[in-house]
Amino acid sequence: MMTRVEGTPRLVDGELRRDGGRQRRPARFASVVVEELATLIIGGNYPEGAVLPTEPALCEEFGFSRTVVREGLKLLEERGLVRVEQGRGTTVQPRSSWDLLDPVVLQIALAYDDDLTLLDDLISIRRLLEREMGAQAATKLTDVELRELEAIADEMDHAYDDYDRFRDYDNAFHAIIMRASGNEIGLTIVRVIHRHGGATAPLASGASRAALKRTVAEHREILEALASRDGELAGDRISAHIEARWTERKKRRNP
Repeated sequence: MMTRVEGTPRLVDGELRRDGGRQRRPARFASVVVEELATLIIGGNYPEGAVLPTEPALCEEFGFSRTVVREGLKLLEERGLVRVEQGRGTTVQPRSSWDLLDPVVLQIALAYDDDLTLLDDLISIRRLLEREMGAQAATKLTDVELRELEAIADEMDHAYDDYDRFRDYDNAFHAIIMRASGNEIGLTIVRVIHRHGGATAPLASGASRAALKRTVAEHREILEALASRDGELAGDRISAHIEARWTERKKRRNP
């Protein structure tokens, strides 16, 4: 018997509903299977090597056709969570095979990242990529883009009492540099980390005014290196900035 996670979908009067009765469109049925089974796998209900319930059992549990269930299992296999083998069933794969940059897998994995190991890994990837992209951007940024970066730093100086606005400026500052680097793969990976990592940014709500001021000061130091077209220095300062803010944030969480 599959253990259902609180908040997962149920059929009510012939309609799929979740969280207070919100109806899900038929086109989303396979993704419902993916999200619930991925949560059970990543959450440890189905450990490595476990065999999922049979297709008929899953059809009965979800109230979906075999076509929908098979599509859901196929999508789980594409994400590295399971292996579907004829005659042997659907087997949970080791964490090392999971696609942790897939938005669904990443969001669920972060929900179970109690020791911040995954967040640490994501920040390390972001730091390395942005270091390289900052070095590349130093010789490519236009005068207009440099003025944009300066204007953003000025705006941040007036946003200490509005954290959401401050963070928007912070993200915009980094985005300009990454785009200017021309590194499309790096930009795509960092965007995934930002968009679906949720809490992966070194800044967090509740950051002190002093921490926000340090952030602005570090941005101005990065801008100085970029304006002087010193790629190595710009990369080093970006890397140090990301690492310092993340270290500070971890200390606030684990005093």
